[in-house]
Amino acid sequence: MELFETLLYSVEGRVATITLNRPQVRNSLNQKLRLELRQAVEKAGADDRIRAVVVAASGDGFCAGADLTERLPGSDRNGFVTEVLNKEYNPLILAIRNSPKPFVCAVNGAAAGVGSSLAMACDLTVMAEDAYLFSAFGAISLIPDGGNHKFLLEQLGSKRAFEIIALSQKLDAARCLELGLANRVVPAEELLKQATAFAGKVAEAAPLTLQYSKQILREAQAYDMESVMALEAEIQNLLYRSRDFREGASAFFEKRQPEFEGR
Repeated sequence: MELFETLLYSVEGRVATITLNRPQVRNSLNQKLRLELRQAVEKAGADDRIRAVVVAASGDGFCAGADLTERLPGSDRNGFVTEVLNKEYNPLILAIRNSPKPFVCAVNGAAAGVGSSLAMACDLTVMAEDAYLFSAFGAISLIPDGGNHKFLLEQLGSKRAFEIIALSQKLDAARCLELGLANRVVPAEELLKQATAFAGKVAEAAPLTLQYSKQILREAQAYDMESVMALEAEIQNLLYRSRDFREGASAFFEKRQPEFEGR
């Protein structure tokens, strides 16, 4: 178990688990947690032993968003909010989105504000039956941030995304599953077990397939069909020459489980 002040980090087999650990404030993101969470995400991404990462949270809620009680030096200065978003929040979201490893989010209770962006940044999502995504920025005349507009647009299209933002709608787990914002909904008491098992199955897949398909799916949002096919063709050639493809092909014909190395 790696030591952090505001989160827990552990590795079992090929799965790393990062647990937000400020339950007394529903895991709201103060500066320390923002920075440690990014450090943990990058640590997992750089560890060759790890094939999948679970992001979970202690207590009754996944993440209440930004810690609005924290007062940082210079917070009354014009441009301070932009600076903090660009230097601390956005790099955290991008670290998950751009990581070569698949991230599985285990959402318990509320994923609110930028906490919903954190959940949507993950590649796969398991939600407890009583969990929900909620961005009530419109109620206080702000806008969602942390890439929230992009995530909603990609998944739902502009009309549904704008309705959710304009009306500050709360999306419960069942609705998230219906809209494709969640992969699975499970009983609350089984959330971490189910999310970890899900991550374990993902970790058994070919790591190069996971890495490059994640990349293509991310980039395909901004590419036309011809560009996506060209990118697939380039990467397919790369993987065709990999040790893992040779191992996978041999295992297929020998009717055994392949032993992938990620090379």
